[in-house]
This record gives sequence, structure tokens and C-alpha cells, in this order.
Amino acid sequence: MCIRPRRMVPAKQRLRSRGLSAFALLLAASAAAKAQSIDYGSLEQLFGEPVTTSVTGSPQRVSDVPATMEIVTADEIRRSGATDIPGVLRHVAGIDVLQWTTDQADIGIRGYDQADTPRLLVLIDGRQVYADFFGFTPWSTLPVELGSIRQIEIVKGPASALFGFNAAGGVINIVTYNPLYDEVNTASLVGGTQGLAQGSAVGTVKLGDIGAVRLSAGLRANHDFSTPLPTASLGSQRIGQDRGAVDVDAMMRVADNAQLRVEASHTTSDQTDIIPSYVFGAFHYDADSLLAQLNADTSYGLIQTTAYSNWLHAMISAPTIAGTADFHNQVTVVQLQDIFKPAPDHTLRGTIEYRHNASNTTPIGGADIFYDVFSLGGMWSWAIEPSLSLTNAVRLDNLWLGRSGSFPMGFPLTNADWNRSIVQPAFNSGLVWKVTDDDTLRFTVGQGAQLPSLVEFGAILVQTPPVAFTGSPSLQPETVRNYELGWDHRLTSLGARLRSSVFHQESHDILDIAGGFLPGAVVPTSTPINGGRSTATGIEVAFDGTFLDDWRWGLSYRLESVDDSFPAGLTNTSTVTDFQHTTPVHLVKAHLGWSQGPWEIDGYLDYQSRVLGFSSATPQLITLVPVDDYVTLDGRVAYKLTDHVTLALSGQNLGTSPQQQTSGPRVQRRVFGWINVGF
Repeated sequence: MCIRPRRMVPAKQRLRSRGLSAFALLLAASAAAKAQSIDYGSLEQLFGEPVTTSVTGSPQRVSDVPATMEIVTADEIRRSGATDIPGVLRHVAGIDVLQWTTDQADIGIRGYDQADTPRLLVLIDGRQVYADFFGFTPWSTLPVELGSIRQIEIVKGPASALFGFNAAGGVINIVTYNPLYDEVNTASLVGGTQGLAQGSAVGTVKLGDIGAVRLSAGLRANHDFSTPLPTASLGSQRIGQDRGAVDVDAMMRVADNAQLRVEASHTTSDQTDIIPSYVFGAFHYDADSLLAQLNADTSYGLIQTTAYSNWLHAMISAPTIAGTADFHNQVTVVQLQDIFKPAPDHTLRGTIEYRHNASNTTPIGGADIFYDVFSLGGMWSWAIEPSLSLTNAVRLDNLWLGRSGSFPMGFPLTNADWNRSIVQPAFNSGLVWKVTDDDTLRFTVGQGAQLPSLVEFGAILVQTPPVAFTGSPSLQPETVRNYELGWDHRLTSLGARLRSSVFHQESHDILDIAGGFLPGAVVPTSTPINGGRSTATGIEVAFDGTFLDDWRWGLSYRLESVDDSFPAGLTNTSTVTDFQHTTPVHLVKAHLGWSQGPWEIDGYLDYQSRVLGFSSATPQLITLVPVDDYVTLDGRVAYKLTDHVTLALSGQNLGTSPQQQTSGPRVQRRVFGWINVGF
């Protein structure tokens, strides 16, 4: 990585680029061609199992992907009995879940989980839903209903060369049903403990030969857990949790070789949430998105052009913030991709991307923090032999940071301090060898980057003693490099599969929310820093299969050792970073299910070994507290009343309740009653 002074660009010109309208987005997408959309249903029938196109752009089995990937199918989503996406992911091998409130959880891949975890890039059909202003994923704002999801793809390890910034620890890509090929019409009603009342509907409207539209909507209202909040969060109260979402996704045939996709969505939610200083507060979100995409199969290859904007309004009230922080974050992205085969054994992909990201400063306003990124990427996949393939991908991101507007009295920086650029490379390489029909070996290496959030760059501005803090314009991206050897083995005679991996990961220039101080400030002001390095070494082993026709099972185990290193004068509590003690050494997940006739029964057991977790004793004092090892039990029982109506009963934390699972408040037992209707 290198950093160089930034050329001066007038603030008016930058603000004009931030104001791209919906009409301009549609024009941008229509100005080029894009690859035909994917008929996953036909591909699944062809391959006899779920497939993905996310990594290389070509259909592949999970075992053939040059990355470590898991796919959660629509059947597995249904059988989980979960009411949201974190509830589905909690049973996936190698996934860490911090359940803070009924509606808010943080998801990590292979440890490194924390409050508002920033290392995981989350996408819906390739569109970013990761919130750049704070650098995390507010799951309740995702405009997707469980009934509209075909599969959830989990990529483990850094994948920035394939997916972009913030794919430092991994990627979750939520793939929805394509209205052109999948006619999904379903509705569900859910009621349960914590006063839960939830409704969801997904419908598909065919427009003859022109195309099709998928409509989805959901409403949810419930109470938060009733266990006490930490002392530092006094002044905050658990608020009522609610969510409303609507999404319109249209696919149109504009020519024999071209398709146009237009999507628009809106989500609003209120919830008790946690901020990176481990204090709880009241959060209100309004999220809007607009996307246009044009696909075409041309003589130059499969060309895809995508343009989208995400608007996120977040109001946060917490004891460490003077008043209410009121963020308005907009990200606008235009992408061009071409996949072509210059020879039968070679596939190339080239990508160009422009991104503009901006947020206002808050709670002290009057300014904007923003950056522009221009990215170039390339991938080469070579089928060396029918049983051996090599895939290499590189990406170069050029970021120009900026700030416009005023400062509070006595602030020791000027807008010129933000005039800088960052050049960040990323790469991924994977060698896949199909040794036999039942055995596949996979060696991968990759380097990804986590970009400082807009808050870490200065969008937060608090000057009320003794908790004054702001961001820093001098931060660098955090880089993560991962080496991995995987072995997939099918036990055909037993109807089972083994997936195993050995991995080693190195993180450098770790982004810490604290540890620095703003020199010359009238009020002593804390700032984030790049505060150290961390290494992780581990193994992951997962078995799954079926027996006696009616039974299915799964068992996974992760062993991981993490070692942190801090610069002289810094500690884990001064920087609020400790992956060494907050990542569980042992993680076990088990599943047993049975189906016969109209009945479907599934049970899940998860075990996590003892860890430490950060907790705020006061808004200014953050300490590590023990979280003992624990076991959770989830389950679902369903009965298909008719061909169109299913009744179900599901639950989470069915064992000990309340139970300490994080350094935050204890979680309670949850039980849900379901009515699902397909039509």
C-alpha cells in the first residue's frame, strides 16, 4: 500500500457527484451491456446439487470453487426455523454469532467477531448492503424476506480481489429467486415470545414474453429481551423492535441476447443496538436502494453493467454520544464486467468500478466526509487438465479521500488534512485438484482489505467532556492474508460428505476505534488508530449426510488459535481490540433432522468454549469480562396440513434461559408458531 498527497478538487464538484439521481443511474446501466442472468434451478438439475457463479462468474459446484465456500439452501433456511438471517447463519460451520438483542446480532467468520463487526462484506445478488458509515451490517435493514432467498453463499477468508473492499474476513452473498425463471408465491405469519408478530409475503407476476416482477414485503414487531442492560448503558432503555420492508425486483427481456433488471427497495426499523464502544442505545434506520442492471451475451463475451445507489439514514441515541447522532450515508456504484473465453480452457474476467461514498458529520454537523474509488480488476481461470484448474484474481483500488464544510471552534485540523489518496492492491489465487471422483484438494491464498469506515475517517464528531472523540484522516486500510489447504471427500457408500480445511491468517494495521489522541485539541479527544497485528491458525472439519432415507445429519468442529501483537504503549483495552481472547478456541455445531410424509423435525446443538468479551463498566471504561462456555439448543417441528399450508413450531435457546452468550445482556428462550401458505 502507498499513500500520496491528493490533488485538490473543488468541494462543489465533489458534492455534485454525490447527488446522482435515480434517472442517472438508469442511464448508466443502459449505456452498456451485461451478461444473461443465471437460471439456478436448471443448473441445480444439471449438477445435481446447489451451484454458484459468485466467485468466477461461471457455474461451479462448491467443491470446485477456488475458495472455501458453504451454501445454505432454501430447504435449510426453512428447516432452521429462524425468523431472520442471523438465525439461519448461527448453525453454519465456522460462523461466529454474537446475539446482543432480539433483532441485532454480529456475524463473524472464523472468529474475529466484535460489536458492529467490520470484516464481513454482505451482498444481496452482488449488491452491497454493508453500511459504510459505521463499517458493519445492520441485518434488520436488509430488504429481503426469507421466502425470497434461493441460497446464502458464505465465502471464508479474504476475497477482496473477487468482491471488493471490506471482504477482509469473508463474504456473505444472499442470492434471491430470479423472477424470470422462478415463480415463487408464498406468505407466512409468525407469532411468539417477546411479543413477536411477523408477516411476510413474496409474489411473482409474469409479464408474458416481456419479463417478470417479484414483489416482497414484510412487517415485524416484538419486544427486546427483558434481561438488564450493562451499567454503562443506563440512560438507554430497551425499545420496541420493529421492521418494515418492501422490495420490487423486475427482470425484462430487452433483446434476444439481453436482459434488463431494475430493483427498488425500502426498509425501516427500530431496535436496541450496540455501538463499537460496547454501549447500548436506541437505533432508527431508514434504508433505500435503487439498482439497474443490463446483461448481454455478445461476441465480446458476457458483459454486465450494474449501477446502484444505497441511501441509509441512521439515528443513534446512546450515553457516549452527546444528543443524537444523525447519519445520512449514500453510496453510489457503477460497475462494468466482461467474462469471455479466448480459448476453451481459459476464462478471463475484467472489471471496472467507480464508487462514491459520503456521510455528514454528526452530532456536530456542518460538514461531509467522502471518498471516490476507481478500481480495476482481472481474473484468469485455467483448466490445466480436466481434473486440475488454477484461478488467479487481482484488484487495484485507488481511493481519494475528502472533507468539506466547517469545524467547531478550536478544532486543530483543516479540510486539507483529508486531501490524500490510498492505493490498495488485493489478490486471490486458488488451485483445485480433483484427485478422484470422491476427493478434491484445494489450495488457496488471498489478501483482502478492510477500509476505515466514514466514522473512523471523521464522520463522528463529539466534543463534550469527558467523552470527546472523532475520526482520523490518516488511517490506513487493514490488510488480511490467508493461506489455506482444503480436502473434500465423498463417502458415497454412507451417503455422507467430509469437508476439511487447515488455515493460517495474518492481519496487519488492525483498525482500532480507540488508542489515538487528536493533538492540539481544546478538549482531549480520542481517535481511532491502526493498532497492531494478529495471526490465526486453525482447522475446520465438517461432516454431513443422510441415512435410512428419512434422516439427515451434520457435525462440524473448529479449532482456532489467535495471537495478537500491539505496539509499545498500547494494550487490548486501550485500543478495544482483543481477538486472541474473544475468539473461541473450540466451536462445535451439530444437526439432526427427520422427514416422513407430512412431518419434518430438525434439532440443532451449538457449543462455544470459554472466551473473554469487552464490556463497558462506564462510558469511559471498557474492560474484558469472562463468558463461560455454553451449549444452545434450537429446533423446529412442522406438519404439512395440505399441499399449500404448513404449520410449524420452532425455537431458539431452548435449554438454559436466560443464558450468558456474550459480554452483553443475557439472551432468553424464544418460541415461534408459524403458518406458511404457498399459492
